Amino acid sequence: MDQRDAAAAAERASPRETPAGLLRLYGGVQHYAWGDPDFIPALLGIENRQRRPYAELWLGAHPDLPAKADVAGALVPLHTLLDQSAERILGPEVCRALGRQLPYLLKVLSARAPLSIQVHPSKQNAQLGFAREDAAGVPRQAPQRNYRDQNHKPELLVALADFYALRGFRPLPEIAQMLSAVPEYRCLMPIFEPTSHGLTVLYQHFMNLPQPQVDAILDPLLRRLRAEHQQHRFTRSDREHWVLKADQETTHLGHRDRGLFSIFLLNLVGLKPGEALFQPAGVLHTYLVGSGIEIMANSNNVLRGGLTTKHVDVKELLANVEFVPQHVEILRAVPIPGSREWVYPAPVDEFELRRVEIADRQPHVSRADRSAELLVLISAADRARVTVTAEGKTLDLRQGGALLAPYGTSFTVHATAPATLYKALVPVGPQASSYR
Repeated sequence: MDQRDAAAAAERASPRETPAGLLRLYGGVQHYAWGDPDFIPALLGIENRQRRPYAELWLGAHPDLPAKADVAGALVPLHTLLDQSAERILGPEVCRALGRQLPYLLKVLSARAPLSIQVHPSKQNAQLGFAREDAAGVPRQAPQRNYRDQNHKPELLVALADFYALRGFRPLPEIAQMLSAVPEYRCLMPIFEPTSHGLTVLYQHFMNLPQPQVDAILDPLLRRLRAEHQQHRFTRSDREHWVLKADQETTHLGHRDRGLFSIFLLNLVGLKPGEALFQPAGVLHTYLVGSGIEIMANSNNVLRGGLTTKHVDVKELLANVEFVPQHVEILRAVPIPGSREWVYPAPVDEFELRRVEIADRQPHVSRADRSAELLVLISAADRARVTVTAEGKTLDLRQGGALLAPYGTSFTVHATAPATLYKALVPVGPQASSYR
């Protein structure tokens, strides 16, 4: 079944037999307003004449948007299939350690405009918040709901093209210098002291300002930046560029979004293709523009701090942010000896992400001996044919296509020209920490 008509295929009843061998997966697309209209459609080989935003391609088992597995011609939601056959697909050790659902969610993300300023909760805070909102009767799909599941959401993003992000609070001397250098912020210097407590006070002040005071600070700032932009164009390496870009996307009915304050407080990071960022719980961040492959614990918990029309709960946000100034570590893949695989180290139990480079007509042999392995083809040379063979069954893999190799499956990837895949797995067993 072609990726292009997967969305139109009818979902059928769950299969009666436990699946064996490779499973073709069809991901679901999130059309958030910040999404880019070109990258994901081009990846999937589909037309997007209406220029609809394609923000994220989800390849996982989260119930908010599960991938569909092709099981003997039936399209079955992956979380439903795992309810039925978890040990067969994930392996007994993963089920014992992490439960009977896929522990991670793999995405292709493509942003045309900044996402919301956000933070992810710790597992303990997610469990407490989820129970609290359930007890209060907040519907689980309600727009004002903070916690959609009980899991934490550490995440790793690998750039597939030039990518810009904000991540973590800047070092305290930089913040003090910024308050002095930005004329509209100088009035805030008396409330800031260069300590973690002073940073907490400053951010709380920004987030709790009445809207008229937000506008009173940001209106003159934006007027000045627009005038300066006419004289010398800001670039993506300038915070001022992102302030103007985010304001253009978020200003509604004449009011300024308080998330603009955070652009001056957070580290601005530029990634080249292949470079990565890791976001643990409590780190305030956002993605500004670019495309990447992202993997996270199986969660959809997001606490927002602005640059969005979605729900912002300032009290809950502040309870989850870690006010720790830091320099940003850009991650690079580590080669795995004797293979064509590179691993992106991340200090988590739920996932490991690898890049697989297939050489021209040189097959890559692998075995899902630690857990199930999820493969997605990101790029292949023009007219290259990529196939995956396991247990006598061969499946073509088109760009943007995904396969799940159940636990214990040996498989071989062939390509008639160079190709790049990404592979997700669960790092269980004695080798779990080898590359962390």
